[in-house]
Amino acid sequence: MKFIKGFDGLRAISIMFVLLTHLGLSNHLDQGSLLKDNFNLISGSTGVMIFFTISGFLITLLLLHEKHEFQKINYKNFFARRFLRLIPPLLVFYISVVLLMILNYLPKNYLAVTISFFYLYNFVPLKYYVSEIGHTWSLAIEEQFYFIWPFILSYFKKIKSVVFLAVALIVVCIIVKTVYYTPFTVQGKEYQLFNYFFPNRWFIPACLPIMMGSLSAIILFYKHDFLKSIFDIKLLVLSFILFFGQLIIKDLNFIIIETLQPLAVSLLLLWIYFNQDNILTKVLEVKPIAFIGKISYGLYVYQGLFLRTGPGGHLDIQKFPLNIILVVVTAVCSYYLLEKPILKYKSRFKPN
Repeated sequence: MKFIKGFDGLRAISIMFVLLTHLGLSNHLDQGSLLKDNFNLISGSTGVMIFFTISGFLITLLLLHEKHEFQKINYKNFFARRFLRLIPPLLVFYISVVLLMILNYLPKNYLAVTISFFYLYNFVPLKYYVSEIGHTWSLAIEEQFYFIWPFILSYFKKIKSVVFLAVALIVVCIIVKTVYYTPFTVQGKEYQLFNYFFPNRWFIPACLPIMMGSLSAIILFYKHDFLKSIFDIKLLVLSFILFFGQLIIKDLNFIIIETLQPLAVSLLLLWIYFNQDNILTKVLEVKPIAFIGKISYGLYVYQGLFLRTGPGGHLDIQKFPLNIILVVVTAVCSYYLLEKPILKYKSRFKPN
């Protein structure tokens, strides 16, 4: 599969949304201002949504190409490539967190670290929530997707079955979003899920943007020529309209927003795919922007330690501006000294 220009730029935008949110940008906006009232458009959650959509798109496209070329998906090689890409920075991060706990700089919560380490932090009870590792819920969603999706693509031989399953998962996610705020009663006592968990971070419904990206990749793979004939400037405009729909229609329901935005990003990914020489793609490929995208994984992983999931850390390394400086320096060092050298071994696990 060819390298797709522009995607690193989108990753850069995504990680900037996350960093600005965790730095507390919204706290400095005037109440009633347009940006304050629509902060979710550039929030960390939106940044994660964009990451998810890109991930679903790329992983699905990669797996479909492998299945088509070799008539199978090599699970061992797939997981080896994912391991080499994701685990090394995470190990450094977890070791740092545990050391800070041992030295009493952070509250000791080794169970929380264990839950996070095994990619289950999207299901963590609130009482085990630690801000420094709070962001690993999204890494858990991604890993759960990696554990499930290759087997599904390999098992189902007919593309209609895969499309049906992807659409069904999207519909189920939307339905769950409509009910997880609803209180439930047990033995006469009323409970609210959000008092005990983050149900919006459970695999369902949180996988919605991943499945949107996956579905768009499936359609691209099997209907490439048709999509190429229709993806002109009108669909780019449609993508932006869907993404910024809440500015056009006031008081738009959050479920509609959270459905339209990943759809908008999916359309944008397809448009970029078919317009590699367009000025927008070239802007996204400007070296400083693309570089931020390349180190975006490291930025995301390490920012938990320095930025937490919002401002207010008591450690010196968590105070502005030292915290953001340390995030960038750590991510750059990790990229050149750890990630790039290790990624050279990915060539040993090419699809075959």
